[in-house]
Amino acid sequence: MAKQIQKQDSVTRTLAVLDLNENEAVLYGQMLSHPQSTVQELGTRAPFPRTMLYYVLKQLMQRGLVSARKEGWRTVYVAENPERLYDLLSRKEKEFERETAAIRELVPHLKQRYRFAGKRPTVRTFEGLEEYQKALEDSIVSKPKEILAYEMLGAKKPAIQMRDAHERRRVTRKILKKVLFFESRDAMRALESRRYDDFTQFRSIKDGPAPFGADVTLYDGKLLYTSYYAGHEPTAVLIEDEALYMMQKSLFDALWKQGKDRTLSFNKNL
Repeated sequence: MAKQIQKQDSVTRTLAVLDLNENEAVLYGQMLSHPQSTVQELGTRAPFPRTMLYYVLKQLMQRGLVSARKEGWRTVYVAENPERLYDLLSRKEKEFERETAAIRELVPHLKQRYRFAGKRPTVRTFEGLEEYQKALEDSIVSKPKEILAYEMLGAKKPAIQMRDAHERRRVTRKILKKVLFFESRDAMRALESRRYDDFTQFRSIKDGPAPFGADVTLYDGKLLYTSYYAGHEPTAVLIEDEALYMMQKSLFDALWKQGKDRTLSFNKNL
């Protein structure tokens, strides 16, 4: 009995490859042992209700595996020769050939996309506090060796608590940050009130590019631009591109060498 059930399961699995569902495979397998049966006879052997039986018979007839004929007042359902399965197999092979051709045509395009991954710039925009927090979080989860930043010290910027919490997380993870800022009285006051840590360095610049009203952060091949407008939540744009990153890093390094070290000069909390 166990061997018979195992054999039926094997037939069911094999027929499933030809896209017969489990009920169709089971019923057709049973009908091969009883090639000519009425619905009443099939109902005593089928493991599903009679309402389902009619539906499954209809599906098998559409596949050409079962036919029906009238014998007086009865309808007899006949299991067709299993060689009919070759027709299903042939259709399956043609379908497979079409899918294979489609995949072969698609792969070169996917390979090209894969080749340019990391070379083509990607741009993401973050608007609102919740999105801005995601932008800040990226500089933590990327685990960069260092972060380079232009910051507007002393300027009134929204989401200060969010940025302070982010900075504490960065320091806890011992990620070094170099900050360049445009020297001004307000910037010096802001730096004076800041608590010292071993993982943040500051330098001021006077002669160089004109001051700009945005924060720019460089890390791990990425550039994060954050703009602030009075009465509005911050908007951040994250660009991931190695060439742009290296260009901006070179400019930052040159200005950093020219800048005046302010890490300790104005710190009362040291």
